[in-house]
Amino acid sequence: MKLLHTFLGALLIAALPSVAHAQCRSFAKNKCMPAMAPYKFNETFNAAQLAPGEDAQVDLTFYSGQEYRLLVCAHPILGHVNWQLADGAGNVLFNSTPDAPKDSFDFKVATTQKLSVLISVPKGDQGGTNMLTVGCVAILLGYK
Repeated sequence: MKLLHTFLGALLIAALPSVAHAQCRSFAKNKCMPAMAPYKFNETFNAAQLAPGEDAQVDLTFYSGQEYRLLVCAHPILGHVNWQLADGAGNVLFNSTPDAPKDSFDFKVATTQKLSVLISVPKGDQGGTNMLTVGCVAILLGYK
């Protein structure tokens, strides 16, 4: 019986990441996708569960002559996240900061290239609690 409880506990722990990913996908579909219009979503889903103070980077390929909308959508529990789009040399092409927060950036690339989306979740006031706040941050890409 003890072996069964251990097995079930290990199975539950192993299943948690897929449940979190499914919840993040549902959040992106229901709350973020409407902001993609009139662009068509390219069906590539990039998301992560992030906590205040954490950073993430996603590299995406953009094709020459194509018009894009890059959308970074964070769960409201995280507030506004800082993000930027940079080229392979580290040159910042777009920057969303607390002073000028934007969820999306529309652009067209002249040559096919790989660009990096860098996301930073600001450290927030935890309200005196020791609870770790984690929320979904989704990166959606659309094209015309």
